[in-house]
Amino acid sequence: MAVISLANQKGGVAKSTSAINVAAGLALEGYRTLLIDADPQANTTSVFIHPDMEVPLEQSLYNVLIKFAPLSSVVQSTTVDNLSIVPAHIRLSGLDLELAQALDNRSARLKNALEQVRDQYDYIIIDNPPSLGLITINSFTASDSLIIPVSTAYFALTGLVQLRETIDMVRNTQLNPDLKILGVLCTFVENTNVSRDVQQQLQQYFDKLVFKTAVPKNVSLEEAHSHHAPIFTYAPTSTGARCYRKLVQEIIQR
Repeated sequence: MAVISLANQKGGVAKSTSAINVAAGLALEGYRTLLIDADPQANTTSVFIHPDMEVPLEQSLYNVLIKFAPLSSVVQSTTVDNLSIVPAHIRLSGLDLELAQALDNRSARLKNALEQVRDQYDYIIIDNPPSLGLITINSFTASDSLIIPVSTAYFALTGLVQLRETIDMVRNTQLNPDLKILGVLCTFVENTNVSRDVQQQLQQYFDKLVFKTAVPKNVSLEEAHSHHAPIFTYAPTSTGARCYRKLVQEIIQR
């Protein structure tokens, strides 16, 4: 089983969009996939569980990280074959403060929870908040590898050095010495000088870690969210769907 976190402390980089569609794409390839929404904004959750159907606190990731509920007790099925989800809750927004007061095991709670279900899934995909707090540290500690989505827009590279430092900290403090970057994903790609310049800088900085697949600006990807569906269900022939299919194949190969 592979545990993959999608992370970037900069918001607006298509992190949740990528988590949703990577997880759905892997499931559609026949892999047993679990998608964990660790972002208090719960955007990923809202795609698979309609916002009118409010997720009870005791059926969310919060209950696992704070109350030590078994992860299996908060897993919910989705309309996508082979895909299940662990929902987020707005109470996750205060989790850093609650975990900071914990006396033990505050960085490895998600890792320990995943041990109970490791043999039930081929892939576990974690969508993280746009921050480098204790929720993200828990995800990094639990993960085998990271995917870093980066918007190819002005200021896109802001914070990447800090992200690398956080990854090194997780490795060097023995929380997860084997954590690796699986790949860097260029998103919101446009036919502009700025977009091309950012892609070139990413290639120079990350070299072969940059995925060959890049995700362009695509209205269907945004529309799919509002229709509470991954892109493969909402617009299976769209450019966005084709790109995420190719990305899923790259992930499997890596």
